[in-house]
Amino acid sequence: MSTPPSPCCAAQPDRYVSFKGIDCDGNARRLMDTLLRLRSDDPDEQPLLKLFKERRAATTGVRCDDLLLLASFVNPVRELFERHHDQEALDLLEQLEEQCF
Repeated sequence: MSTPPSPCCAAQPDRYVSFKGIDCDGNARRLMDTLLRLRSDDPDEQPLLKLFKERRAATTGVRCDDLLLLASFVNPVRELFERHHDQEALDLLEQLEEQCF
């Protein structure tokens, strides 16, 4: 005899169904385009921006899609947009976190 799901788990949407109609890849692409358009002379920001450019353009070796890259580096990306006072990018990042990561 199996145990019925707890009420808290039963109330949460199935994540695979809940992604239906959400353009996670398109939103990730928009955010990545915004990220890669940033102009920065800050030496602390250069390695992260370089990493994204290299991973996105890679044809061999490790290449990640935009959604995976952003999810993997969500906190540094958030800090970068905060330093650049880009609220629109921060809002899109939050939307991606809530809906797609």
